[in-house]
Order: sequence, then C-alpha cells, then structure tokens
Amino acid sequence: MIKRFYALEELFLKTKEKKELECTNLLGNVIKCSFKWNQPISMEKLKNLTDIHQLQLPADYKKFLLMANGAILYDDDENSGYQLLALEEAIDFTKKKRAFGFEGIKEEWLIFMVDLFDSNMLLFDMGEVGNKRYILDGIVENPEKEWKYLKWDFTKFMNLLFRTNGDNFWRW
Repeated sequence: MIKRFYALEELFLKTKEKKELECTNLLGNVIKCSFKWNQPISMEKLKNLTDIHQLQLPADYKKFLLMANGAILYDDDENSGYQLLALEEAIDFTKKKRAFGFEGIKEEWLIFMVDLFDSNMLLFDMGEVGNKRYILDGIVENPEKEWKYLKWDFTKFMNLLFRTNGDNFWRW
C-alpha cells in the first residue's frame, strides 16, 4: 500500500522548533521563510464546532487541525506568505466577510487560508468536499461569482505549495 505524502506534516516537523526554512523564490534567490504553528484543536472541540456550525470539512484539513489549529506559512521579510486560519477564526472571518461586503460568499463556503500579501482568500466549498474540486480561489478584486475552483484537494494543494516554496502556483 502506498502512503500518501503529506507535505504539511513534513513542514510542521521541519519548522516546529526552528520556525524557519531557507527557500528559493521564483527569481532563484535564497530567502528565509518563517513558520508559526498554533496548538492543535482537541477532537472534542473539533466535533463540537463542526456539529454546531454544520461544517463538512475535508478529512485532510481535519488532520491538519489536530496537528496545528492554524499556522503562518512561508512568511518572509516582505509580509508575503499565508495564514491557515484556526477553525474558530475561519468561522468568524467567513461570517465577517459575508456581512461586510462579500454577500456572494455562500453558506456552504468557509475561508480557510488568507494570503498575507494581498488579502486574497482560499475557501472550501463544503457542499463539494466529496468531490476532489472543493477549493475556491477568492480574489478580492473580483466578484464572488467569478471565483474559480482549483483542481486539487487540500493535501495535493499543500503538497504543491511545499514544492513551490510558498509561491502562489495556482495563478501562474
């Protein structure tokens, strides 16, 4: 049986103590990227939040939450990188965005990651989690009806983010 590679777990193990990694950016420059990992969520709290808010989260995202309930990934001196939101933050952030200017964010969508440089968002379409295309690219300058589905699940997406040293490859 082939074990599925989980890059987010590898990043966690490599950066949990040291909290930084040397990365090569798209221009070939070696830069230092920092990482910050939140404490894991408890199984009980995860179950309570998913039940109360009727969340259909991907299994691989739940695995991440049990490892670290939120993280800062690939942050460099220019405030680029990503914030993987803690589950509570994701719920609150999604509600706030929906209430203040993003009325097109559907009830079954959950913002799980924010780009620290340009505030663009990645969302789960929890109604599509059974399919392999459930991540939406939320470009803040575009109306929500123009947001596109990415062709990867959470694990594949994180694996590709790892391989590209944190570059937003999905927009190339």
